[in-house]
Amino acid sequence: MPRWSFTFTATVTDLKTDEREQITDTAHFDFPITRADALSVIRRELRCRNKAVTALRITGTN
Repeated sequence: MPRWSFTFTATVTDLKTDEREQITDTAHFDFPITRADALSVIRRELRCRNKAVTALRITGTN
């Protein structure tokens, strides 16, 4: 089964410690997804981890 992957860079603030950090990671999806929807899903996942996103951009696709 093909996978859709988006590499992203985000500047986030940890809401528990108030520390700001830059993270780079790859999000993998087992279903077709647009770039805009991937950004929304990534932002939602980071929010669930108590990280406020101040900047988020896709840096690569696969």
